[in-house]
Amino acid sequence: MKGKRLYLIVLLFLITTSLSADSERQYYAASSSLSYYLGIPHFEDEIPARSSMALTTTVGFLGYQGNNWETVLQAHIYSVSNSLPFGNYRARGFNSLGLSILGSWSVSDRYSLFIQGGSEVNFYKQIEEVFASFSFKLGPQFLIAEGTDHQIFLTAPLSVHLRKEITALQAGIGVRYLVFPFKRGDT
Repeated sequence: MKGKRLYLIVLLFLITTSLSADSERQYYAASSSLSYYLGIPHFEDEIPARSSMALTTTVGFLGYQGNNWETVLQAHIYSVSNSLPFGNYRARGFNSLGLSILGSWSVSDRYSLFIQGGSEVNFYKQIEEVFASFSFKLGPQFLIAEGTDHQIFLTAPLSVHLRKEITALQAGIGVRYLVFPFKRGDT
């Protein structure tokens, strides 16, 4: 039943934004970020915290930009490396596939704040085990280049990755590229 509700919410979001969107404001996006990943276990373990690196690549397939805000539905791929060694032990890395929604609010012409929430299906790299997770991300983004058909942002995301057995905190740096298929300002 939960899957049907999520499907209905995503479907309503897609229909609402498609019908109300001015074609000059629609966009597609691609982004990538590199983050330090600090995993803190919820159980007694020989490793008190896991230090890894995380690489996230995101494709926004339904974006809409207003005068001082934006929202986009996106798919993301997430890869976390094995942890740094702790004695003879290393926590195993994993890969993720997920969906998320990002929203941002512009503070000025060059600076905005974003927030993102999503859910992932995760696959360990060395064993056959699958697990679900939720992620929340927020941070500033700085407009570093723009034209009538694109914008490029530098981002500094702070994230929380919630898993059943581990909560991970992340800090990183990234780039977002927005492409407007209908040039803004053209009529």
